Amino acid sequence: MPELPELEALRIRLAPRLEGKLITGATVNPKKAHLLRYPVENFANELPARRLISLTRRGKHLVFATELGKGGDERWLVINPMLGGRFQIADSETPVPATEVFTVRIERRVELRYLDFRDMGRIYWVVDLAREVPGWSGLGPEADSVTAMGIDAFRKRLRRMRDELKDLLRNQEFLSGIGNAYSDEILFEARLLPLRRRASLKPEEEEALFAAIPTVLSRAVEAILANPNYQESKQDRTFMAVHMKGGKTCPRCGHRISQLGSDREPLNFCRGCQV
Repeated sequence: MPELPELEALRIRLAPRLEGKLITGATVNPKKAHLLRYPVENFANELPARRLISLTRRGKHLVFATELGKGGDERWLVINPMLGGRFQIADSETPVPATEVFTVRIERRVELRYLDFRDMGRIYWVVDLAREVPGWSGLGPEADSVTAMGIDAFRKRLRRMRDELKDLLRNQEFLSGIGNAYSDEILFEARLLPLRRRASLKPEEEEALFAAIPTVLSRAVEAILANPNYQESKQDRTFMAVHMKGGKTCPRCGHRISQLGSDREPLNFCRGCQV
């Protein structure tokens, strides 16, 4: 599942190419139209002649703000890619993948395509984000904002929770944007076992978690953007330390990396240096 770093890198890549541009057309793949939380014919008809005024991110959602070409009547296209959602930006001559859900045509023959190979993505075309996007109002602060939040506010928020650390980090009401992969990486960075309860943390371990969250997320964004073979429609996490590395050697202590759960949603950690 794309998480905060992938979506933030995507936003950084796409925003300069899309913001301020006029939408000239839209089509929906009828085989995947069920993914749209909006009548298909209205979606395809209402997007043209609108201008993309901004591309932002909220947790695991990409948010495309639009208005009529001459201004006013703001509406938002909100996409939560879930497990199989990807984006592709291409010219109109590039073949459309079979996984395409919809295509938005932009001036100068640019096409923004949303692809989904698991048919799990959630797509909303809304007037009111809080009312029309499920769970929107319950999202916690952005996970990459904890430094600005400060250790005292973070610790206060943290101590409200009772979850195991892995589940705590994935709880979007605690912090938004972290999922299965980066929770593994953050806990590895903080040297904390994922199955520990929040209440077991000592003050210095809370500080380690506080520091690890922005460190891991910012490092991941940098690694994604630095990839010379970066493609919007593909996901490369080879830079990760432990996630999906079950059975391999820990890069920090040389111990064998453990894995619990299935390959689809594994929990990876090092018993040698996470406590």
